[in-house]
Amino acid sequence: MSRSVNKLTLLIVFTIVATLGLTSCGGGASASDKPVNVQVNLTEFKIDSSITSFKVGVPYHFIVTNNGSVPHEFNIMPPESGQLTTEQVHQMALAEIGQSDLAAGVTATLDYTFTQEYPQGALELTCHLPGHYEAGMHIPIEVTK
Repeated sequence: MSRSVNKLTLLIVFTIVATLGLTSCGGGASASDKPVNVQVNLTEFKIDSSITSFKVGVPYHFIVTNNGSVPHEFNIMPPESGQLTTEQVHQMALAEIGQSDLAAGVTATLDYTFTQEYPQGALELTCHLPGHYEAGMHIPIEVTK
């Protein structure tokens, strides 16, 4: 009887140790896996962002609110002044929320993780609807390691 109790005790101890070991080795989600919220406010004709310095490999959850009175769009892309077609914006943007999803008063979200570094000014948060970029709807961002 004592042998079976010892085996049972060893089995219980082993199970507890193995469970603790797996949990500490990444068996569950870590705090670093949680996206960082980025509050973005769009108005006529300005973009404000709670963060403009980003890190490679960190997941970001962009919460974009159109507090303006006209539709806007939201893009993460290289600076490009002048009038761009919708197709050009789609080709250049790393990530985007289209104007159909950002009517006046609407909030939309976008999840994005940067995969490489970009020095200050190599990327912007923009709106490229006709005349919006030229009116000031762009802010530079940077992405570092």
